[in-house]
Amino acid sequence: MVQVGPLRVTESWKYALFGGLLALPFTVLEVLQSPESITLEMFVGGSVLAGYLIKRDGGNSTVTGLRSALIGGFPVIWILPEMLRTVVNISNPPWFQAVSVLILFVFGGLVIALLAVLGALAGRFGGWIAEWRGYGGLANTDGSA
Repeated sequence: MVQVGPLRVTESWKYALFGGLLALPFTVLEVLQSPESITLEMFVGGSVLAGYLIKRDGGNSTVTGLRSALIGGFPVIWILPEMLRTVVNISNPPWFQAVSVLILFVFGGLVIALLAVLGALAGRFGGWIAEWRGYGGLANTDGSA
């Protein structure tokens, strides 16, 4: 079914975009400065913040943290083309280059999986902090503030 009209952004995506876009410039700077030694604390911080904010509204902090981490940690994937050029330019037998490229793609998948798992855990941690601070994790349905 095709949706006609304005695009509606859910609360989960709103907070995921907020946390991810908050961490994105720091991740970009970190990747550009030294792609060999990347520490990924900023996307984790954005995921914790997104998980905290969504849990206050009664949403799913794990999914929001995962989305935030994929948005905020996306620049980590930028190192893969450079690694691919390096693997292809090394003089080795064709079968060895093919295996090296395959290993590189597996490595890229593992990086994305690591981003997703750490983001989901960080979002869950943010949700736990929200619950610990007194937000019960239930949406306010009676209309009172």
